[in-house]
Amino acid sequence: MAERIIPFNQLGKAGYNRGINRAHVNKIKRDFHEDMVQPAIVSFRDKRYWIIDHQHQTQAIYERNNCDPNTPIRCDVRTGLTYEEEADLYYRLNTGSKPLAFADKMVGLIESKDGQALDFRDTVESFGYVIGGNTNRSLKAISRVWSIFNKEGGKETLSKILSITRFCWPDNPNGVDSRIMDGLVLFLEHHENEYQAAHLIKALASVDPRQIVKNSTTFYKQMDSKAFTMPYCTYTVILNSYNSGLRNKLVAATPGA
Repeated sequence: MAERIIPFNQLGKAGYNRGINRAHVNKIKRDFHEDMVQPAIVSFRDKRYWIIDHQHQTQAIYERNNCDPNTPIRCDVRTGLTYEEEADLYYRLNTGSKPLAFADKMVGLIESKDGQALDFRDTVESFGYVIGGNTNRSLKAISRVWSIFNKEGGKETLSKILSITRFCWPDNPNGVDSRIMDGLVLFLEHHENEYQAAHLIKALASVDPRQIVKNSTTFYKQMDSKAFTMPYCTYTVILNSYNSGLRNKLVAATPGA
């Protein structure tokens, strides 16, 4: 590792790095003090410099210098790193960093070729969703989806849930709200061998996911027992939608079971 001064316009940004957060840059500019500046962490690879950490500080310095492309940036330069090793370093440096969103951390893991993260990405993308970004197909509840994949039911359960949400609400990002996910996890857990997937999709597709969340919240507020958790209330709303019009209805699980 060596410290050197590098012009701003020679610092590249690789795919593992998050986008610029304007509010964060503006705060750095507003509170700027020369004594607080830390060297940017940079990798020299393929005859180019790639910024790994402190990109917001670097952007703020550049803008404070009238956006001069030759703005000098103090850097700690690492050599000999592969792209994947840079991505892994980016992830480790930013773990626990408040401004870094979970989706950005996940992108870092994916770019570092972490096996489990790559499997997660492939599972998500196989159902038409994407990690990161702000489109109708971007997962809103990425940390919740990762928890299901990694802990609660695993890949099989997540695949069933994403199949349901994709068919029910194909271009509605509210369909992958964390509360919807919670309710579906319980529904599958309690009725795995009873429900008909086609009927569940038909029943839920006719309901706006925001209405499911609204009804669940209302139900939750009416309950006094701690057993009636928000996930259980969402599960109940989903179950009621499923049972509507059926002669042989599924029996609701006991709260807290």
